[in-house]
Amino acid sequence: MKYRTWVEIDERALSSNISQLRALTSSGTRFCAVVKANAYGHGLREVVHIAARAGTDAFAVDSLDDALSIRGWMPSALIVVIGYTLHERLRDAVLADIHLTVYDVDTIRAIEDIAAKEARQAHVHIKLETGTARQGVLADDLNAVIDALQSAPHVHVAGVSTHFANIEDTSDTRFATLQLSRFREAVDAVRARGLNPEWVHCACSAAIILYPETHGTLVRAGISMYGIWPSPITEQTSRKHGVPCDLTPVLSWKSRIAQVKSLPTGSPVGYGLTEVLKRNSRLAVVPVGYWDGYDRGLSSIGETIVGGSRCRVVGRVFMNMIVIDVSTVPNIEREQEVLLLGRAGRHEVSANRIADQLETIPYEILARINPTLPRVIV
Repeated sequence: MKYRTWVEIDERALSSNISQLRALTSSGTRFCAVVKANAYGHGLREVVHIAARAGTDAFAVDSLDDALSIRGWMPSALIVVIGYTLHERLRDAVLADIHLTVYDVDTIRAIEDIAAKEARQAHVHIKLETGTARQGVLADDLNAVIDALQSAPHVHVAGVSTHFANIEDTSDTRFATLQLSRFREAVDAVRARGLNPEWVHCACSAAIILYPETHGTLVRAGISMYGIWPSPITEQTSRKHGVPCDLTPVLSWKSRIAQVKSLPTGSPVGYGLTEVLKRNSRLAVVPVGYWDGYDRGLSSIGETIVGGSRCRVVGRVFMNMIVIDVSTVPNIEREQEVLLLGRAGRHEVSANRIADQLETIPYEILARINPTLPRVIV
């Protein structure tokens, strides 16, 4: 089927990234694919199935709804909800054998009540707060949480986790080292109280690549799995130390030309008349806009690739359209392909480049691509 605007997912690239990241871990460490935020904008269904074909059978998501979708596709996979689950949805998780992240007594008691009524064993991962100041149980409250778990015979502590705040910054590792120390102390405290979690996990992408001492029994691969380095300094450090990891971006975002028109010098373009043509120009209308996730901040600075040429966005990004300058493209045609993000020959519009233009991070660029756009595996 021919689409107007769509996203392509390179199966070979995704499989290669997974293989390389898994090769950096020990044989006793399980690989968990983080597929929250519609698999970082790549498409939940598509990424889960490709990852499964590549040998991955553990997945982390932010929401229970995503977890239930994966459970429908992967009946025996390890699925961990690392975000918050409403108490009224806890029963759904227990019945579907979804692992839940917990860090407070009330949630543990609620899960125990549900599991007892359903005669099921619920599985939870204790989230430890070690310095990111997000979800997690503080050290002073850990004993109370353990008390609650020991009083919950239908709740099985399957894992213990935390998350690093700045492990991507290899120029100063002191805070990451402090967090790892706090995490290990807390894990020891959990075990000293008689709990024996199978899955001990704190390693994100940068930690997987650079710090094997963080790997534990489970690693959570996020942005790196999609072929994007967590930060420039992470990549630089990896190269410097010869870490065998060459990541390939997985996603390309494309649209088509809807109309071509020639306009003379002095013609205003778009809302607010923010740009006036400085020369006679050939312009093309492309049916993609900020509703699709093409950020309005790319007005007059965004770049696309058409027919092997870089073509700049002219004027403001509309809700459902952009206008690009195709004056240098020979033999331009209606419905010709327009590359919004990705590589075409020697030209590339990368997520990092767009992020730099918008003063943000590539995570946001990818995750905000509209989930209703078709995802096509290539």
